[in-house]
Amino acid sequence: MPVVVSPRRRMSTWRAMLLLALAVPSLPVAAQSMACGTYLQDDGNASLTIESEAHGFLSGPYQATERLRLVRQDNLLGTGNLSTGRLENWEFSDNDRTVTGGYHTFHLKAAAACKPVPEMVEGSCMADTSDCLEALPEAAPTQLHAWCSEGVEAACTQLQETYQRQAEEAQPQRAQAEPQMPPYCRDDASPEEGEACMAVMKAMAGELMGRAVMGLERTLDAPLPAAQLDELAALCAQQQGESFCSNVAEALWNGGRLQQAQQALQRSCTQREGSYACGPAKALAMLTPLAPAALTPVTATALPCGRFEAELGLLSPLRFLDAGLVEVEGVGTRLRARVQDGRILISRDVGSDFVLQPLSNGTLAGMDKDNRYGYYQRMDKSATSCQPPPAFVEIPQPLDCPILARKGGAASCCNDGKLLGCKVAGEELHSAEKWAQAQPYFIKLCSAGVRDGCLGLAAGYAHTADPKVPQTMAAICAKDGKGTHVACDVDATRDWAGMKAQAAEQ
Repeated sequence: MPVVVSPRRRMSTWRAMLLLALAVPSLPVAAQSMACGTYLQDDGNASLTIESEAHGFLSGPYQATERLRLVRQDNLLGTGNLSTGRLENWEFSDNDRTVTGGYHTFHLKAAAACKPVPEMVEGSCMADTSDCLEALPEAAPTQLHAWCSEGVEAACTQLQETYQRQAEEAQPQRAQAEPQMPPYCRDDASPEEGEACMAVMKAMAGELMGRAVMGLERTLDAPLPAAQLDELAALCAQQQGESFCSNVAEALWNGGRLQQAQQALQRSCTQREGSYACGPAKALAMLTPLAPAALTPVTATALPCGRFEAELGLLSPLRFLDAGLVEVEGVGTRLRARVQDGRILISRDVGSDFVLQPLSNGTLAGMDKDNRYGYYQRMDKSATSCQPPPAFVEIPQPLDCPILARKGGAASCCNDGKLLGCKVAGEELHSAEKWAQAQPYFIKLCSAGVRDGCLGLAAGYAHTADPKVPQTMAAICAKDGKGTHVACDVDATRDWAGMKAQAAEQ
């Protein structure tokens, strides 16, 4: 039988620990009773409800309800947010008609009698809230599970984040189409070599930092193991926290458990009408009664063909054509699709791939963050199979210009066949809006098989409408003889007519 402790006896210990953790100066011994009731935020978008001497919650039409563990000493209100994990000290003023804290001010709307404080289990997160919330980031999964089972949503969230971090760390690193560091960037480089390395890193900083910080090269989070998905789904069903269940739905969807994800979304939506989860929950709920297979994933073996539409998702409507080309309404260029790891990946010039999962009834599910919960239904049932795309050949950008820091060094490198110089020289001229002068550098880079060179050519055409640009791109493609040069891909996915019109408007 669990040991219980009187909330009155435990309260003083919890108060002292919380205030100490928040580095609050020492307070007088005397204490006041809790001022229970409902307090409205200044802008009216949220309310603070104090239910008892130990519990309350924050709520509002635009935020998930956050449960609070409370303690009062004089005018100080210690708060432990059980939903977010935050520990803060707030303050009563104006004869308990105002509560200030968390960068907000709440004013009393209606006072109420305090409800009894429920008994708390010895050693539980509810009893030792300050220690518990401070320990969340380093707590073991078994401990987090126990605290989550108590109804501490912050522990539930931390458990999922811990599992996701472990899954990312265990996932094999995929080969990245990134340039190899040049030899003059080694640890024991000379001062002159160090200067050359810094110049190269500066030239590539935007691209490399964009990939690392913005996650442009990461298509999907690593899927969680089946046992962990089972555990999280069960905890969502037990606790039904709005934010936690929404996060669990994402993990289940990413793991291919689409029906369970829909159920988790529905539990999240139940907590607050109008929450983020309600849109996809309602859209997906209409599918499962019609056909149990509507949310059953199957392995992709070939690209689909024809037009698909979805109520949710960035890509809609879209049309799959021959050679993996994809037309998307509102997107100026065509995209290119391929089959990889049982899913359909659609690449774009900047950013990670869009990802679609075929379902057993012939529809597609959006898996990436831009199209998550999208349900793509085929609109032209008579569409025949399309031809598969070729395997295009391209090379990563070489970092091969050690004299980049010198005046004219980039152009000199390009003239000597060092392709980093071509990239830097072309981009510098584009920055100066010298589009025509940049063309020779990008032509050389594109001809060598570096995608950025071909994209640079196309970007210049959008400003000049020089007919030589698409002609040159087609010639580079034709020279390959196989149609697999990266220039063939860029040429086929450009809307040359649209870019010409764009140039005319400038």
